[in-house]
Amino acid sequence: MSARGGKKRTKPLSKSAKAGVLFPVGRMQRYLKRDTHHFRIGAGAPVYMAAVIEYLTAEILELAGNAARDNKKGRVTPRHILLAVANDEELHQLLKHVTIASGGVLPRIHPELLIRRKGGKVINVLAAPKKPLVPINTPGSPGKASSSTSEAKKRKAKGGKGRGGPANTDGTDGTADAIPTPKGTLTGGFTILSEKKLFLGQKLTVLQGDLVKISADAIVHPTNETFYMGGEVGQTLQKAGGKEFQQEVKNIHTSNGNLDTAGAVICPGHNFPAKFVIHCNGPNWGTPKSPELLEKTIKNCLALADEKNLKSIAFPSVGSGRAGFPKQTAAQIILRAISNYFVTVMSSSLKQVYFVLFDMESITIYTSELAKLDS
Repeated sequence: MSARGGKKRTKPLSKSAKAGVLFPVGRMQRYLKRDTHHFRIGAGAPVYMAAVIEYLTAEILELAGNAARDNKKGRVTPRHILLAVANDEELHQLLKHVTIASGGVLPRIHPELLIRRKGGKVINVLAAPKKPLVPINTPGSPGKASSSTSEAKKRKAKGGKGRGGPANTDGTDGTADAIPTPKGTLTGGFTILSEKKLFLGQKLTVLQGDLVKISADAIVHPTNETFYMGGEVGQTLQKAGGKEFQQEVKNIHTSNGNLDTAGAVICPGHNFPAKFVIHCNGPNWGTPKSPELLEKTIKNCLALADEKNLKSIAFPSVGSGRAGFPKQTAAQIILRAISNYFVTVMSSSLKQVYFVLFDMESITIYTSELAKLDS
Protein backbone atom coordinates (compact mmCIF):
# COMPACT_ATOMS: atom_id res chain seq x y z
CA MET A 1 0.00 0.00 0.00
CA SER A 2 1.25 3.47 -0.77
CA ALA A 3 1.02 6.48 1.58
CA ARG A 4 -2.13 7.64 -0.21
CA GLY A 5 -3.84 4.30 0.31
CA GLY A 6 -3.73 3.23 -3.33
CA LYS A 7 -2.49 -0.09 -4.69
CA LYS A 8 1.20 -0.65 -5.11
CA ARG A 9 2.32 -0.28 -8.67
CA THR A 10 3.50 -3.51 -10.31
CA LYS A 11 6.04 -3.71 -13.09
CA PRO A 12 4.25 -4.26 -16.41
CA LEU A 13 4.86 -7.64 -18.04
CA SER A 14 5.92 -7.87 -21.66
CA LYS A 15 3.97 -9.91 -24.15
CA SER A 16 6.84 -12.41 -24.28
CA ALA A 17 6.74 -12.88 -20.51
CA LYS A 18 2.98 -13.38 -20.58
CA ALA A 19 3.32 -15.97 -23.37
CA GLY A 20 6.24 -17.72 -21.68
CA VAL A 21 8.69 -17.40 -24.56
CA LEU A 22 12.06 -15.71 -24.88
CA PHE A 23 11.72 -14.29 -28.37
CA PRO A 24 10.02 -10.83 -28.61
CA VAL A 25 6.32 -11.27 -29.28
CA GLY A 26 5.72 -7.52 -29.60
CA ARG A 27 8.34 -7.18 -32.32
CA MET A 28 6.86 -10.15 -34.20
CA GLN A 29 3.45 -8.45 -34.03
CA ARG A 30 4.85 -5.22 -35.44
CA TYR A 31 6.53 -7.09 -38.31
CA LEU A 32 3.30 -8.93 -39.12
CA LYS A 33 1.26 -5.73 -39.12
CA ARG A 34 3.82 -3.91 -41.24
CA ASP A 35 4.34 -6.61 -43.87
CA THR A 36 0.82 -8.11 -43.95
CA HIS A 37 -1.29 -4.99 -43.42
CA HIS A 38 -4.08 -6.21 -45.67
CA PHE A 39 -4.69 -9.25 -43.43
CA ARG A 40 -6.25 -9.33 -40.02
CA ILE A 41 -3.58 -10.30 -37.48
CA GLY A 42 -4.92 -12.40 -34.60
CA ALA A 43 -3.59 -11.97 -31.07
CA GLY A 44 -2.15 -15.50 -31.05
CA ALA A 45 -0.29 -15.23 -34.38
CA PRO A 46 2.85 -13.44 -33.08
CA VAL A 47 2.93 -15.77 -30.05
CA TYR A 48 2.98 -18.88 -32.25
CA MET A 49 5.50 -17.28 -34.61
CA ALA A 50 7.89 -16.43 -31.75
CA ALA A 51 7.51 -19.92 -30.24
CA VAL A 52 8.23 -21.69 -33.56
CA ILE A 53 11.31 -19.57 -34.33
CA GLU A 54 12.57 -20.05 -30.78
CA TYR A 55 12.18 -23.84 -31.09
CA LEU A 56 13.99 -23.94 -34.45
CA THR A 57 16.83 -21.81 -33.09
CA ALA A 58 17.26 -24.02 -30.03
CA GLU A 59 17.21 -27.18 -32.19
CA ILE A 60 19.83 -25.86 -34.62
CA LEU A 61 22.06 -24.58 -31.82
CA GLU A 62 21.89 -27.94 -30.05
CA LEU A 63 22.90 -29.84 -33.20
CA ALA A 64 25.61 -27.30 -34.03
CA GLY A 65 26.94 -27.50 -30.47
CA ASN A 66 27.17 -31.28 -30.73
CA ALA A 67 29.00 -30.92 -34.04
CA ALA A 68 31.48 -28.47 -32.48
CA ARG A 69 32.03 -30.78 -29.51
CA ASP A 70 32.62 -33.82 -31.72
CA ASN A 71 35.15 -31.82 -33.73
CA LYS A 72 36.84 -30.75 -30.45
CA LYS A 73 36.00 -27.07 -30.91
CA GLY A 74 35.00 -24.76 -28.09
CA ARG A 75 33.04 -22.33 -30.28
CA VAL A 76 30.15 -22.86 -32.69
CA THR A 77 31.00 -21.57 -36.16
CA PRO A 78 28.79 -21.09 -39.24
CA ARG A 79 30.35 -24.29 -40.63
CA HIS A 80 28.97 -26.28 -37.68
CA ILE A 81 25.52 -24.75 -38.24
CA LEU A 82 25.62 -25.72 -41.93
CA LEU A 83 26.64 -29.29 -41.12
CA ALA A 84 23.97 -29.56 -38.41
CA VAL A 85 21.23 -28.48 -40.82
CA ALA A 86 22.52 -30.70 -43.63
CA ASN A 87 22.64 -33.83 -41.44
CA ASP A 88 19.09 -33.44 -40.11
CA GLU A 89 16.51 -34.59 -42.63
CA GLU A 90 13.68 -32.28 -41.54
CA LEU A 91 15.85 -29.18 -41.11
CA HIS A 92 17.51 -29.86 -44.47
CA GLN A 93 14.13 -29.97 -46.21
CA LEU A 94 13.08 -26.73 -44.50
CA LEU A 95 16.29 -24.77 -45.02
CA LYS A 96 17.79 -26.36 -48.15
CA HIS A 97 17.51 -23.08 -50.09
CA VAL A 98 19.02 -20.96 -47.29
CA THR A 99 22.61 -19.79 -47.69
CA ILE A 100 24.62 -19.58 -44.44
CA ALA A 101 27.37 -16.98 -44.62
CA SER A 102 30.90 -18.43 -44.10
CA GLY A 103 29.39 -21.89 -43.82
CA GLY A 104 31.37 -23.39 -46.66
CA VAL A 105 30.00 -26.06 -48.99
CA LEU A 106 29.01 -29.70 -48.72
CA PRO A 107 31.12 -31.81 -51.09
CA ARG A 108 29.33 -34.17 -53.46
CA ILE A 109 32.03 -36.44 -54.86
CA HIS A 110 31.23 -39.30 -57.20
CA PRO A 111 32.24 -42.56 -55.46
CA GLU A 112 34.34 -43.72 -58.43
CA LEU A 113 36.58 -40.68 -57.88
CA LEU A 114 37.35 -41.68 -54.29
CA ILE A 115 40.81 -43.23 -54.46
CA ARG A 116 43.55 -43.76 -51.94
CA ARG A 117 47.30 -43.58 -52.35
CA LYS A 118 49.30 -46.36 -50.78
CA GLY A 119 53.04 -46.66 -51.21
CA GLY A 120 53.00 -44.32 -54.19
CA LYS A 121 50.39 -46.43 -55.99
CA VAL A 122 46.80 -45.31 -56.57
CA ILE A 123 44.32 -47.89 -55.29
CA ASN A 124 40.62 -47.74 -56.13
CA VAL A 125 38.48 -47.98 -52.99
CA LEU A 126 35.85 -49.98 -54.85
CA ALA A 127 38.27 -52.70 -55.88
CA ALA A 128 38.48 -55.36 -53.16
CA PRO A 129 41.84 -57.12 -52.76
CA LYS A 130 41.88 -60.72 -53.83
CA LYS A 131 44.15 -61.97 -51.05
CA PRO A 132 44.26 -61.13 -47.33
CA LEU A 133 47.00 -58.75 -46.35
CA VAL A 134 47.80 -60.52 -43.07
CA PRO A 135 50.76 -62.91 -43.26
CA ILE A 136 50.05 -66.42 -42.06
CA ASN A 137 52.78 -67.67 -39.75
CA THR A 138 52.67 -71.41 -40.29
CA PRO A 139 55.70 -73.68 -40.11
CA GLY A 140 57.25 -74.35 -43.53
CA SER A 141 55.00 -71.89 -45.37
CA PRO A 142 56.75 -70.05 -48.21
CA GLY A 143 57.19 -66.30 -48.33
CA LYS A 144 58.50 -63.55 -46.07
CA ALA A 145 56.53 -64.70 -43.02
CA SER A 146 58.35 -68.04 -42.76
CA SER A 147 61.75 -66.48 -43.43
CA SER A 148 61.16 -63.83 -40.77
CA THR A 149 60.10 -66.51 -38.32
CA SER A 150 63.24 -68.58 -38.98
CA GLU A 151 65.42 -65.50 -38.58
CA ALA A 152 63.74 -64.71 -35.26
CA LYS A 153 64.37 -68.27 -34.06
CA LYS A 154 68.06 -68.04 -35.10
CA ARG A 155 68.44 -64.81 -33.14
CA LYS A 156 66.86 -66.47 -30.13
CA ALA A 157 69.21 -69.45 -30.41
CA LYS A 158 72.21 -67.08 -30.46
CA GLY A 159 71.16 -65.51 -27.19
CA GLY A 160 68.02 -63.62 -28.08
CA LYS A 161 69.81 -60.54 -29.37
CA GLY A 162 68.02 -59.24 -32.43
CA ARG A 163 69.08 -55.72 -33.52
CA GLY A 164 70.63 -54.90 -30.19
CA GLY A 165 67.40 -55.70 -28.32
CA PRO A 166 67.11 -57.81 -25.14
CA ALA A 167 66.06 -61.44 -25.22
CA ASN A 168 62.40 -62.37 -24.68
CA THR A 169 61.63 -63.69 -21.21
CA ASP A 170 57.95 -64.49 -21.68
CA GLY A 171 58.46 -67.72 -23.63
CA THR A 172 57.55 -66.27 -27.03
CA ASP A 173 59.75 -66.57 -30.09
CA GLY A 174 59.63 -62.86 -30.92
CA THR A 175 57.75 -63.29 -34.21
CA ALA A 176 55.22 -60.60 -33.28
CA ASP A 177 58.03 -58.03 -33.15
CA ALA A 178 59.69 -59.41 -36.27
CA ILE A 179 56.53 -59.29 -38.41
CA PRO A 180 54.56 -56.02 -38.08
CA THR A 181 50.89 -56.12 -38.94
CA PRO A 182 50.22 -54.33 -42.28
CA LYS A 183 48.36 -51.02 -42.22
CA GLY A 184 45.24 -52.44 -43.87
CA THR A 185 44.73 -55.24 -41.35
CA LEU A 186 43.46 -55.88 -37.85
CA THR A 187 44.70 -58.43 -35.36
CA GLY A 188 43.03 -61.78 -35.85
CA GLY A 189 43.46 -62.02 -39.62
CA PHE A 190 40.86 -59.42 -40.66
CA THR A 191 41.41 -57.40 -43.81
CA ILE A 192 40.17 -53.78 -43.83
CA LEU A 193 38.59 -53.27 -47.24
CA SER A 194 36.89 -49.91 -46.79
CA GLU A 195 36.26 -47.41 -44.03
CA LYS A 196 34.21 -44.24 -43.67
CA LYS A 197 33.88 -41.80 -40.77
CA LEU A 198 30.43 -40.36 -40.15
CA PHE A 199 29.63 -36.76 -39.26
CA LEU A 200 29.58 -37.43 -35.50
CA GLY A 201 32.79 -39.47 -35.49
CA GLN A 202 31.54 -43.07 -35.76
CA LYS A 203 33.53 -45.31 -38.09
CA LEU A 204 31.93 -47.78 -40.50
CA THR A 205 34.43 -50.46 -41.55
CA VAL A 206 34.06 -53.31 -44.05
CA LEU A 207 36.16 -56.34 -43.07
CA GLN A 208 36.83 -59.75 -44.52
CA GLY A 209 37.05 -62.58 -42.01
CA ASP A 210 35.22 -64.71 -39.45
CA LEU A 211 32.53 -62.84 -37.49
CA VAL A 212 33.03 -64.88 -34.32
CA LYS A 213 36.74 -64.01 -34.11
CA ILE A 214 36.34 -60.23 -34.19
CA SER A 215 37.17 -58.30 -31.02
CA ALA A 216 33.98 -56.24 -30.88
CA ASP A 217 31.82 -55.57 -27.84
CA ALA A 218 28.81 -57.16 -29.55
CA ILE A 219 28.09 -59.21 -32.66
CA VAL A 220 24.71 -59.47 -34.36
CA HIS A 221 23.03 -62.82 -34.98
CA PRO A 222 20.17 -62.79 -37.53
CA THR A 223 17.63 -65.38 -36.42
CA ASN A 224 13.87 -66.00 -36.41
CA GLU A 225 11.17 -65.74 -33.76
CA THR A 226 12.26 -68.99 -32.04
CA PHE A 227 16.00 -68.05 -31.89
CA TYR A 228 16.90 -70.54 -34.63
CA MET A 229 20.65 -71.30 -34.59
CA GLY A 230 20.81 -73.21 -37.88
CA GLY A 231 21.98 -70.33 -40.09
CA GLU A 232 25.60 -69.71 -41.03
CA VAL A 233 26.15 -67.21 -38.20
CA GLY A 234 24.11 -69.29 -35.73
CA GLN A 235 26.05 -72.49 -36.39
CA THR A 236 29.37 -70.67 -36.03
CA LEU A 237 28.27 -69.09 -32.74
CA GLN A 238 26.92 -72.41 -31.47
CA LYS A 239 30.16 -74.20 -32.30
CA ALA A 240 32.41 -71.54 -30.77
CA GLY A 241 30.24 -70.77 -27.73
CA GLY A 242 29.62 -74.36 -26.74
CA LYS A 243 27.09 -75.49 -24.17
CA GLU A 244 27.35 -72.29 -22.12
CA PHE A 245 26.22 -70.11 -25.01
CA GLN A 246 23.48 -72.57 -25.99
CA GLN A 247 22.15 -72.38 -22.43
CA GLU A 248 22.16 -68.57 -22.62
CA VAL A 249 20.04 -68.71 -25.78
CA LYS A 250 17.59 -71.14 -24.12
CA ASN A 251 17.33 -68.93 -21.05
CA ILE A 252 16.64 -65.79 -23.06
CA HIS A 253 14.03 -67.60 -25.14
CA THR A 254 12.33 -68.84 -21.99
CA SER A 255 12.32 -65.42 -20.32
CA ASN A 256 11.39 -63.30 -23.37
CA GLY A 257 9.27 -65.72 -25.39
CA ASN A 258 9.18 -65.57 -29.18
CA LEU A 259 10.95 -62.66 -30.83
CA ASP A 260 8.76 -60.17 -32.69
CA THR A 261 9.53 -59.15 -36.25
CA ALA A 262 12.15 -56.37 -36.19
CA GLY A 263 12.73 -57.15 -32.51
CA ALA A 264 16.13 -57.64 -30.90
CA VAL A 265 17.41 -58.99 -27.58
CA ILE A 266 20.91 -59.21 -26.13
CA CYS A 267 22.65 -61.95 -24.18
CA PRO A 268 26.22 -62.52 -22.94
CA GLY A 269 28.73 -64.25 -25.20
CA HIS A 270 30.87 -67.23 -24.21
CA ASN A 271 34.19 -68.60 -25.50
CA PHE A 272 34.67 -65.92 -28.17
CA PRO A 273 36.03 -62.36 -28.04
CA ALA A 274 32.66 -60.55 -28.18
CA LYS A 275 31.14 -59.74 -24.80
CA PHE A 276 27.53 -59.83 -26.05
CA VAL A 277 25.44 -61.30 -28.86
CA ILE A 278 22.43 -59.38 -30.20
CA HIS A 279 19.76 -61.69 -31.66
CA CYS A 280 17.50 -59.94 -34.19
CA ASN A 281 14.48 -61.20 -36.12
CA GLY A 282 14.49 -59.42 -39.45
CA PRO A 283 11.65 -59.50 -42.00
CA ASN A 284 11.52 -61.68 -45.09
CA TRP A 285 11.81 -60.09 -48.51
CA GLY A 286 8.41 -59.59 -50.12
CA THR A 287 6.44 -59.22 -46.89
CA PRO A 288 4.54 -55.94 -46.34
CA LYS A 289 6.84 -53.04 -45.40
CA SER A 290 9.91 -55.30 -45.38
CA PRO A 291 12.42 -52.44 -46.08
CA GLU A 292 11.01 -50.38 -43.19
CA LEU A 293 11.08 -53.40 -40.88
CA LEU A 294 14.69 -54.21 -41.80
CA GLU A 295 15.69 -50.63 -41.05
CA LYS A 296 13.87 -50.85 -37.71
CA THR A 297 15.69 -54.12 -36.95
CA ILE A 298 19.10 -52.49 -37.42
CA LYS A 299 18.14 -49.47 -35.31
CA ASN A 300 16.89 -51.77 -32.52
CA CYS A 301 20.27 -53.56 -32.51
CA LEU A 302 22.09 -50.23 -32.22
CA ALA A 303 19.75 -49.07 -29.45
CA LEU A 304 20.47 -52.24 -27.43
CA ALA A 305 24.21 -51.63 -27.82
CA ASP A 306 23.75 -48.05 -26.60
CA GLU A 307 21.80 -49.27 -23.57
CA LYS A 308 24.80 -51.39 -22.58
CA ASN A 309 27.20 -48.50 -23.31
CA LEU A 310 29.07 -50.60 -25.87
CA LYS A 311 31.68 -48.99 -28.08
CA SER A 312 31.74 -51.40 -31.04
CA ILE A 313 29.33 -53.70 -32.84
CA ALA A 314 29.81 -56.15 -35.72
CA PHE A 315 27.16 -56.95 -38.34
CA PRO A 316 27.10 -59.80 -40.85
CA SER A 317 25.22 -59.42 -44.12
CA VAL A 318 21.81 -59.14 -42.43
CA GLY A 319 18.76 -59.94 -44.56
CA SER A 320 20.58 -61.39 -47.56
CA GLY A 321 20.52 -65.00 -46.32
CA ARG A 322 17.36 -66.94 -45.54
CA ALA A 323 15.37 -63.67 -45.47
CA GLY A 324 15.80 -63.40 -49.23
CA PHE A 325 16.70 -59.71 -49.59
CA PRO A 326 18.79 -58.81 -52.65
CA LYS A 327 22.27 -58.13 -51.30
CA GLN A 328 22.53 -54.64 -52.73
CA THR A 329 19.08 -53.65 -51.45
CA ALA A 330 19.88 -54.99 -47.98
CA ALA A 331 23.21 -53.15 -47.89
CA GLN A 332 21.60 -49.85 -48.90
CA ILE A 333 18.89 -50.19 -46.23
CA ILE A 334 21.35 -51.19 -43.49
CA LEU A 335 23.83 -48.39 -44.20
CA ARG A 336 21.06 -45.81 -44.40
CA ALA A 337 19.53 -47.07 -41.14
CA ILE A 338 22.87 -46.80 -39.31
CA SER A 339 23.55 -43.31 -40.65
CA ASN A 340 20.04 -42.10 -39.76
CA TYR A 341 20.27 -43.64 -36.28
CA PHE A 342 23.40 -41.71 -35.35
CA VAL A 343 21.96 -38.48 -36.74
CA THR A 344 18.78 -38.98 -34.69
CA VAL A 345 20.29 -39.89 -31.32
CA MET A 346 23.19 -37.39 -31.72
CA SER A 347 25.01 -38.82 -28.67
CA SER A 348 25.93 -42.51 -28.71
CA SER A 349 28.45 -44.72 -26.93
CA LEU A 350 29.07 -46.59 -30.19
CA LYS A 351 32.19 -45.44 -32.00
CA GLN A 352 32.87 -48.37 -34.34
CA VAL A 353 30.55 -50.41 -36.58
CA TYR A 354 32.04 -53.41 -38.38
CA PHE A 355 30.59 -55.24 -41.37
CA VAL A 356 32.26 -58.64 -41.29
CA LEU A 357 31.78 -60.38 -44.63
CA PHE A 358 33.17 -63.45 -46.36
CA ASP A 359 31.94 -63.84 -49.94
CA MET A 360 33.31 -61.51 -52.59
CA GLU A 361 29.88 -60.44 -53.85
CA SER A 362 28.87 -59.03 -50.45
CA ILE A 363 32.29 -57.45 -50.00
CA THR A 364 32.08 -55.66 -53.35
CA ILE A 365 28.52 -54.45 -52.70
CA TYR A 366 29.19 -53.13 -49.18
CA THR A 367 32.43 -51.46 -50.26
CA SER A 368 30.67 -49.73 -53.15
CA GLU A 369 27.61 -48.68 -51.12
CA LEU A 370 29.77 -47.41 -48.25
CA ALA A 371 31.65 -45.17 -50.68
CA LYS A 372 28.32 -43.72 -51.88
CA LEU A 373 27.04 -43.09 -48.33
CA ASP A 374 26.80 -39.43 -47.35
CA SER A 375 28.83 -38.84 -44.21
